[in-house]
Amino acid sequence: MNKVKIGKYEITTDFLIFLIISVLMGIVAAVENTSLANRLYEELNFTVMQRSMLETPRELPGLLTVVIIGMLNSLGDIRIAAFANIIGGIGLMFFGLVPNQFSLILIFLVVFSTGQHLYVPMNNSITMSFAHGQNFGQRLGQIQGLGSLSIIVASAVLFLLYRFFNVSYQVVFVFASFAMILAGILFLFMKSDGTKVAGKKRFVFRKEYYLYYIMSIINGARKQITLTFVPWLIIDIFQQPVTTITLLFFIVCVINIFFKPWFGSLIDKKGERCAMQLEAIVMFVACIGFIFAKSWFSFSTALIIVGFCYVIDKLMESASMARATYAKRISKDPSEVARTLSMGLSMDHIVSMIIPVLAGYVWYANGTDGYKFVFIGALFISLLNFFIASKLEKKYTPEASK
Repeated sequence: MNKVKIGKYEITTDFLIFLIISVLMGIVAAVENTSLANRLYEELNFTVMQRSMLETPRELPGLLTVVIIGMLNSLGDIRIAAFANIIGGIGLMFFGLVPNQFSLILIFLVVFSTGQHLYVPMNNSITMSFAHGQNFGQRLGQIQGLGSLSIIVASAVLFLLYRFFNVSYQVVFVFASFAMILAGILFLFMKSDGTKVAGKKRFVFRKEYYLYYIMSIINGARKQITLTFVPWLIIDIFQQPVTTITLLFFIVCVINIFFKPWFGSLIDKKGERCAMQLEAIVMFVACIGFIFAKSWFSFSTALIIVGFCYVIDKLMESASMARATYAKRISKDPSEVARTLSMGLSMDHIVSMIIPVLAGYVWYANGTDGYKFVFIGALFISLLNFFIASKLEKKYTPEASK
């Protein structure tokens, strides 16, 4: 296996390529997280109900992930990852180029989403294949930490472009699409047989994995709070421009350079139970802030509190590593990992397609205070998440599952 030397470190060529891919995907993440919601609000004049309804078709590819990956099974994880990013990049490109018409926006957002959702289980599976021994969390944390560094640079550039050069959303999304397509192409240059995993089965569904499936379903509800309603709270209720979301996301990514590797090591040392319970506690605290900040404090203080809650809630996206490492540790066969993750992702999306519409209607129907009811519901999600996490072993070992 070919190796390259970087300073005093020697790594495989495949791992170097994967690091470059992680940097490119960081650019894509920066653009999506800072600009997508603002474009919908500013250029398409979306209401919270329209924004919520958009999530159902956008999340449909996630529901179908297990089917699509099953159909592409013979390609192996590497080539599926390549296909996912090339398709996603094409969708993102046209999302940036098409006129501001709802139907066109929807079509290409779904194409982009298809690539994204196919890549998620592949990314985690490939990342863990580069781990030493059982340190899956540590490797995930390191790779995601590098991604955060990439996002920091991209977010800083975006902030400057929006603030001082009045760059259009179209230019930003097209640039991100090139990064995503290039990431897909680079996957085709990876040669390691150890990472070209082609599953023996197209689909994996085992009763022994039931806790993983339950955690995935809960995450389907939990993630919509972070991805859809928290940014909308800042944009709609607090009337903040794209630069505010960009700045907050930048702060998250700076912290994540150190937080993600620490969180990954925490998973390896303390187990998935500890990590998942921490996620639930942080989400509960953040939701308290989202609900009461505007009522209890002055506008400026409330905005700072909501911004802080956004940051800590966003940091807990790292808990996805705990779900991935749990699936890896309980898997019967290395070739089952990506298929197990894709099954969990599809279950996740059964809920994530429903929650936005229901929560969006609750917000819309209750007027200016409607957002409070959405985040009260999120409090109960965090409690359920904590309860399920308590069912996991304190520190997973192979013997514990026997």
